[in-house]
Amino acid sequence: MPHRFDETKPDTEIGDFMALHSLALAIADHSARSEIELYSMQILEADGRRVFDTQQPREESVDQESLSIAAKAVRYIEHRGNALPYRLRRSGSLVWFEDRDRAASLAG
Repeated sequence: MPHRFDETKPDTEIGDFMALHSLALAIADHSARSEIELYSMQILEADGRRVFDTQQPREESVDQESLSIAAKAVRYIEHRGNALPYRLRRSGSLVWFEDRDRAASLAG
């Protein structure tokens, strides 16, 4: 009598899950910064840096749910850390972005 493990098939479920996970991360990485820039009030500082107030809507049509998405995007970026090509800097509800290449050249 054959054993049920004798007919072993490659476990494509794990591969499918990993592919889906990788795709989801790529989409989230790409859109998280955009969510902040889209929904949060932008402040242009004297040095040209764009700063975003994540507690203030960019315009009147932005609702609280959209600001909530921006706040979640901030938390997501903070958790992803070095995996992203930019750094998130934060002071209270104010956030701004620095490209990693630029931050490294300023430090060196």
